[in-house]
Amino acid sequence: MKTLKIYDPAMCCPTGVCGTDVDTRLVQLANFLNTLDKSKFEVNRFGLTTEPGEYVANSEVARILKEEGVDSLPLFFVDDELVFSKDYPSVPQLSSKLGLASFVAKF
Repeated sequence: MKTLKIYDPAMCCPTGVCGTDVDTRLVQLANFLNTLDKSKFEVNRFGLTTEPGEYVANSEVARILKEEGVDSLPLFFVDDELVFSKDYPSVPQLSSKLGLASFVAKF
């Protein structure tokens, strides 16, 4: 089972899909995450506003924040390897990192 951990910047809600000015990338990401097979992927998404302890508990996240600050967020880890930082990946980019290259065509 692959593990995906996402450390989001401070947002108004856990997914960032709220308010009047919604980022379409966040909508696509939320939809994509909901389609992942839960028997093959464990997805953990943490919000800086709602779960700050998770940012301290993960030594790699804490180190990055100390060295680069909150501008390094969001951080995406696949099986504890940092694969994206500073911006949200497109669904095809994230799919590729998860080994779902054939899934890319659906988005």
